[in-house]
Order: sequence, then C-alpha cells, then structure tokens
Amino acid sequence: MAQATEGTHVARVAAGMISNCRTGRNGRELTVGDIMSKDVVKVSPADTILSAARVMSEKNVSCVVAVDGTTIVGILTEKDVLKGVARQDRNLGHIKVSAGMSHPVEVASISTLIVEAGKVMAARKIKRLPVVENDQLAGIVTQTDITRGLVSLAPLRDVSIIMKPRVATVQADATITRAARMMASNGISCVVAMHRDQVAGIVTEKDVLRRVVALRKDPDQTSVSDVMSCPLTTVPVSYSVLSAGRKMDNLRLHRVVVMDGNKIVGIVTQTDIMQAVRNEHERLEGERRVMKSELAALVEYMLNDLQKLRVFLRRIDAPSDGPAELPATSAEVPPHSDADAEKAAADCVL
Repeated sequence: MAQATEGTHVARVAAGMISNCRTGRNGRELTVGDIMSKDVVKVSPADTILSAARVMSEKNVSCVVAVDGTTIVGILTEKDVLKGVARQDRNLGHIKVSAGMSHPVEVASISTLIVEAGKVMAARKIKRLPVVENDQLAGIVTQTDITRGLVSLAPLRDVSIIMKPRVATVQADATITRAARMMASNGISCVVAMHRDQVAGIVTEKDVLRRVVALRKDPDQTSVSDVMSCPLTTVPVSYSVLSAGRKMDNLRLHRVVVMDGNKIVGIVTQTDIMQAVRNEHERLEGERRVMKSELAALVEYMLNDLQKLRVFLRRIDAPSDGPAELPATSAEVPPHSDADAEKAAADCVL
C-alpha cells in the first residue's frame, strides 16, 4: 500500500504541474474581473458627440459607454468620432450620441476568462468590452488590458513575424480630412506623416479627436503637421514582441512603427500582438492537452505495475506448490481496487 500511495502522490503532483501551466500567480486562470478598469466613463445617448468627444479628451479615455438609467444602450469610440470627421459632419455639436454610437453592445461577464474575451474581441473586431455583474455595469476591459494579461503567458519572437508590412502614409501638409478619410476607408487607426521622403510623425484617431474635434477646429483647414504626434516611436526589426508590448504599455501607445535602419518596414499594433499572443496561447494549450493525455497513460501504466506488485506479494504470503512469479502481462492482473489510485487516474484526465 505504501507503494500505491507514493505512486498516487507522484501522479497528482505531475497532473497539478500541467494544470498550472495556464494559470495566474494565484493558481487560477485570469478573468476580466481581475484586469478590468472599474472607472467607466458614461454619457447619455441624448448628449452630443462633441460633448462626448470633449469628455474622452479630458478623461484620457478612448471610449464612453452610453447608458439609459442603468441599462447599457451603446458605446461611442474614437473611431466613431473619426468617421464623422471623414464624412465631413459639420454639426457634431448638434448630432446626438445615439446617432453615432455602436449598438447593441457586446459585453462580458466579470467571470469571463481573458482568453475568451480576447477571442470575442478578435471575432467582433472590437477593442473594448463593458463588463457586467448581476446585469449591472461593473467595469470595462480593453485590448490593452487583455494583451497585458496574456503576453507573459506566451513568449514570442521578433516583431517581424507579426508586423503588417504595408504602412499607410500621408504628406505632412495634407489636411486632416484627407488623413481621416484614409483611415476610415482602410479601416486603420493611424497614418504615418511624411515630409518628402522622411518620417515626420504619426496621426491617430486619438489625435483627431483631441486636437481637432474637441477643439472645434475645421479639419479642412487643419494640416496633418498641426495635429501629428512626433517624434515617432519606433522599434528595430529585431525587437521582441514581448519588449514591443511592454514599450507600448509603458508609453501608453497602441502601435509602434518598425524600422530597418532609416526605412519603414512595418507597423505593429496592440491588435497584432493580442492576435499573436492568442494564437501562441492556443498552440500551448494544444501541447498541454497532449501532455495530459500522455500523463494519463503513464499513470495508468504505473497503477497497473503497482497492482502486479500487490498480486505478487499476496502469492508469496499464500501457500503454493510452486515458486511465485510476477505477472507478465496486464491481462493477468485483475482490475485494481485501490480507491486513492483510481482517484489519481481520474484527476489526471479531468
């Protein structure tokens, strides 16, 4: 029985090691409740887009949640405001949030695993998920939060593997209307500003919201050079994905441009990193399933050997006309009845 107990303990320890490969420091998997922001900026659907844009600028957030009482009715993001600029809407001070917000709103429960939340974001092509608890708004989780939570679980190699090689550019003397149209038509969140053939800066959705819409500037009369962020934050082509993610996190950026010497060769966004991390995580999960299967087979083999030993010891103690022989095959061994051993095998395949 001592051998069976020892074998059971080893099996359980091995199973625990495999099970813990995907958990957080506290021994369980991370949920959106662990990483969400509880300070959700809310507006009324009856507010104007201009007032909502000013709130986003003042609060330094990329979206506001539209609520009617305690009910979530929509979400207004920087991209929604950008689309208005691209359409040359001149009355953002009169257009209601209800007319520009996205709805219905995809939400996550507070217990949703961050891996699953990442899948939802990728499938719906969204970057934010309001979080609910007991049908009440409890917080919001962003692509930045998800990426930060996953990146340490799935180490990756160089940014060259995941970067987008095509980078949209616009001349620094072009109008913001032109830049906004380029972003809206291509479904991108930024364009790199060029002065002739030299990199001058970058214009993002946030720049348009803060420096044009919130200040009520005319995008037709505002140049890219007046709005762009500079100097441009770049990384070399050999930079690791983990380092790029940390750099974005530390500098509160959503993308970095990849350079090979003085040449732009690509761009990496948080969307790219989250997708790459999610794919790597799924690959590791596949390996984990294989390891669990192999462990279950190993434990079963070990338990059979322990059962053979018990049978052999019984034969030694019992009267016999001939020498006791250790059973040669598992077919000769009756099913083992040790309760602890059976539980260990069950634990390994859960």
